[in-house]
Amino acid sequence: MMFDGGRRAAVAALALAVMLTLAGCDYRDAPQGAPLRALAAEPQTYQGSLVATSGVVRGFDDPEHYWIEDEALNRVELEPLALAREHLGQRVQVVGTFHYDPGQGRWLEVRDFSPL
Repeated sequence: MMFDGGRRAAVAALALAVMLTLAGCDYRDAPQGAPLRALAAEPQTYQGSLVATSGVVRGFDDPEHYWIEDEALNRVELEPLALAREHLGQRVQVVGTFHYDPGQGRWLEVRDFSPL
């Protein structure tokens, strides 16, 4: 099918606008959905990744620490403490960088909490 000059220019302008919009998106900043069961079962798969997960924030006073857990008690520690403390007892979605070390366990360096 042949386009006239005006239609061809309009299609080209639309294509350019889409490309410029997508060029401003950094897909590396989009979190990867990761249920707590997956983070617990395959922590090395998510090492250093930006993830989004959900559960209930729990904590302990001595020493002070906080974690997120699901119904099956899969857990990931939350840092920083001050941010996690504000959501104690709440069901939340957490976005953060996942870390795993066999000697230290699993933890999320939290960027954002969203109540559910």
